[in-house]
Amino acid sequence: MDSTTRRAATFVAVALILSVVTQIIYMLALGGPSASDPSVGVTNADRAAYFTDRWAEIAMVWTIELALFTGLAAAAFVALARGNTLPTTWAALALAGIFNVVQLGIGLTMFAPAATAGEALSPLLTTVLAGAFFFYFLAKVLIGLAGIGFGFALVAQGNTAIKAVGLLSIVVGLGAAVINILAIPQGLAMVFMAGAAGTVAAVTTGIAIWLHARAKG
Repeated sequence: MDSTTRRAATFVAVALILSVVTQIIYMLALGGPSASDPSVGVTNADRAAYFTDRWAEIAMVWTIELALFTGLAAAAFVALARGNTLPTTWAALALAGIFNVVQLGIGLTMFAPAATAGEALSPLLTTVLAGAFFFYFLAKVLIGLAGIGFGFALVAQGNTAIKAVGLLSIVVGLGAAVINILAIPQGLAMVFMAGAAGTVAAVTTGIAIWLHARAKG
């Protein structure tokens, strides 16, 4: 692996792990809309209040994630274009970065207007949310598949400890891919399960990429 590809791989690994950090910060600091009536659950009115009251903080976190995934996609394309090994895996990561940019773009440009459009247009908000989460789930499927690819690479090349990390990346990546594939036709029903699985896969995939780049250096 040449120095340019190694730097690109390292950037992808760091961007994946930082994206997990931003998601943790988002959940701890912002959490998401809460139900004003627990017996009813989260309504579109609750979502409207959430996006109105917390929009500045939400937009800041999502803009940071937008920069991370844009850089991730660009770096993955660099690794792919350099004729590196695992081309399908790098292509999956590049597409994951692009799909995350798309879902974040939908969130940044459409969530707040759709949420505050009024109860008469509440189906619009549901449609926009479903569209964004389609790309969210699809990106996590691809990250899981990339974790499988890099996991097999580590199993083939590493010592016992690295092989163990590779196996973990394979198992977690497979789980994230399957759960997020199942989540795609469910709309918003599996958001938390699929998001959690994809988040863990992003960590293990990032570690696997870093170890792969280090071993090939």
